[in-house]
Amino acid sequence: MAGVLVREVVNFSSYWRSTTFSATVEPTIYLLAFGLGFGSLVSTVAGYDYVEFVGTGTVATAVLFSSAFPSMFGTFIKYKFQRTYDAILAAPVDTEELVTAEALWIAVRAGTYGCVPLLVAIAFGLDPSWGMLLVPFIGAIGGFGWASFGIYVAGALDSIRTSTTS
Repeated sequence: MAGVLVREVVNFSSYWRSTTFSATVEPTIYLLAFGLGFGSLVSTVAGYDYVEFVGTGTVATAVLFSSAFPSMFGTFIKYKFQRTYDAILAAPVDTEELVTAEALWIAVRAGTYGCVPLLVAIAFGLDPSWGMLLVPFIGAIGGFGWASFGIYVAGALDSIRTSTTS
């Protein structure tokens, strides 16, 4: 499993800028839009300050989007088109190690990407607390679940097409 994780890290070093940019800028734009735009009209939601309400939702959305979608699409492409998994499985790696390493790698990225909207929310007035130190770990756990779901979906599909009719 460690070999697959090292492969993922080395491979990620070639495209980290584009992936990190899109995974962190999108939730930041949402937070800016809802924080500055709609936030000027609303001060509290269900007894919570608006920035707490939107900030936590944006963190959760960042974790979801940076784990479920990359695992579904990335796994499908690596499996069906690039045949990356066939090459990896030719080494002394079994399927369980491969799937676990993929999900762990995506989970680590999701936990990291979930911190960016949190930092932006702090810049918008969210009061920092010690519990926020758990965000990367909770994000990674959630990211592992969503990544596992995405890998399952990618493994169950025969085609990337959404419709079977022509």
